[in-house]
Amino acid sequence: MTTQTITHIVLFKYRSNITWTDFESHFSAFSSLKDRCLRNGKPYMLSMRMGKNRSWEPYSKGMTHGFVLEFASQDDLDYYLTQDQVHAEFSRNAKSFIEDSVVVYITDGVLFGVAARHPSLKREGAYAGSCHCGELKWAAKLDKAEHVLCHCRTCQKLGGGLYSCNQIIAREDLTMLQGEPRVYTYKGASGKDVRCFFCGTCTSHVYHHQDAMPDKVIVRTLLLEGGSQMPATGEIFAEGRLRWVRDLRDSFDTPEGSEPSE
Repeated sequence: MTTQTITHIVLFKYRSNITWTDFESHFSAFSSLKDRCLRNGKPYMLSMRMGKNRSWEPYSKGMTHGFVLEFASQDDLDYYLTQDQVHAEFSRNAKSFIEDSVVVYITDGVLFGVAARHPSLKREGAYAGSCHCGELKWAAKLDKAEHVLCHCRTCQKLGGGLYSCNQIIAREDLTMLQGEPRVYTYKGASGKDVRCFFCGTCTSHVYHHQDAMPDKVIVRTLLLEGGSQMPATGEIFAEGRLRWVRDLRDSFDTPEGSEPSE
């Protein structure tokens, strides 16, 4: 089966204070990527075109320059965006020049179908996560699809519920895919700072990061794709468990397996 090429289109709005020297340097660095970006020792970008917007139509939204890159496959484009260190260095250096940007991928002639999945979601054990309003999206890699229940008073106060559903994972196994969470900092049981990352619009909690565990994050597993089907296999701070939690199932007449509407 022939793999269709992927066209990667980038439009930039540059900061008003960029100097001509910086502008030339930026363009030179960008144009060199076609030959400098290597995979398995060989250039893998099929083509690159670039230029200034010359349209008289008033629809540019401030985007003054465009770049059109072509790759042989989505896999090559994903490598360029997430693993190619030459491109990563270019992006870091260019960040101070760019005020805004627009990025789209297209496959020639394909008008319908699912969008490309972020490379982080292609890893084994990766789950997509999203907040209630959809402003934040992320990927979390779990060794096992399960919840650990936390009964601490902080989780009860922050979430307004009986407990929180979590897993402790490596910091690099959580990747924000869309949006920028807000941060609330408080003192944990260790006496060190804990940062709670949450959606500033709907307030869904994404993860916590503790100074006591700098290489780990505590991700909210119930917000992950399929989270409602994951079993609870452990609990922490059990001394904070409300006495009637275990009795809930027997306290109501709701038939087993039925779920309330949202």
